Amino acid sequence: MTTKILIITAVLGVATAGAAHAQSIGSGQSNNASVRSQLNATITDVNNSVSVTSAAISNSVTIDGGTAVSLNNNQNAWGGAASQLNATIGDVSKDVSATSAAIANSATIKTSDWGGAITNTQVAYNDPSATLNSTISDVSGTVSATAAAISNSATIDSRLGSLTSSQTNTAGVSAIATTTVRDVSGAVTNTVAAIGNSLTVTGF
Repeated sequence: MTTKILIITAVLGVATAGAAHAQSIGSGQSNNASVRSQLNATITDVNNSVSVTSAAISNSVTIDGGTAVSLNNNQNAWGGAASQLNATIGDVSKDVSATSAAIANSATIKTSDWGGAITNTQVAYNDPSATLNSTISDVSGTVSATAAAISNSATIDSRLGSLTSSQTNTAGVSAIATTTVRDVSGAVTNTVAAIGNSLTVTGF
């Protein structure tokens, strides 16, 4: 079991006009079932860009606004999330992107003015797994191939009075990519990422 707890306290002024419209926002999500996505794609002879994605997500929330007195996010993922992408792509005149992503809990919180007291709690109990099998050839642009499995992810961009974030992962996290890439004019990027807990805080 891995647990992350972050507490940030800051003293900042709040404009009176903004406070008049401030509100409290609460979001609670719990998923008890398995989530699975699979994409089998064969794509050839494309005179443009190609993007293929297989994504399995248990809980996802996006909060984007102006001013709040408090923001509270609570996410619990009991079921597993599994994504698989099998892709054969060839003869593309521009860029190619292939992504397999499995996420248990994802939260994005952004305020343009003031976030007040922000609380984020995320718990993942079951395994996220992402698998990518790809063969990519004869591409005039760039190639990006990614397999990413994440238990808990939170991104917070806000001026704030206080922030308390707790992320707990009790699951195994697995990302596997098998890629063959050839005859590409641009840059090639292959990425495999398995992440238990991830927190990004900016704007304060």
